Amino acid sequence: MNQRDEILCMDDENLAAICRLEFYKGSGPGGQHRNKTSSAVRVTLEKYNISVSDCTERQQHRNRHNALKKLKMVLALTQRQSPGDISGIIFCSIHSPDYPLWTAMLFDILEANNYDHKASAHQCGISPSALLKKLARDPQLWREFTTRRTALGLPALKQP
Repeated sequence: MNQRDEILCMDDENLAAICRLEFYKGSGPGGQHRNKTSSAVRVTLEKYNISVSDCTERQQHRNRHNALKKLKMVLALTQRQSPGDISGIIFCSIHSPDYPLWTAMLFDILEANNYDHKASAHQCGISPSALLKKLARDPQLWREFTTRRTALGLPALKQP
């Protein structure tokens, strides 16, 4: 397993240990609690120059968890490597702890096939429509997929 995949498989405690965490007072609505406590969190993974923040919750530990999840997804969507075998985890739930790893592996396959969904689906062992449905269930993945296709001059696909 390479370093990207190891990071994507880490639990919050181990991931936080290799990141720089900053806590600060969030801005916006939330009342007295938001303005008096440092509940907002910024997490930086310096090795990959990735930084994300979260201040959606009132509790610091929840914002920390959310920021670490965001960090994993940014890492999964930005760091490419040669594709591996994804067939064993092709039915990964969005709520699964393996979802960032699944996303990274899927985008490795898409990148290797120049975002041709038919060739990528064949490599994954599923139908092209099933692949598009898996991408469309998560707006972030669909947006990233369509942005990369457009950048390559490929026609836009209708979201299933």
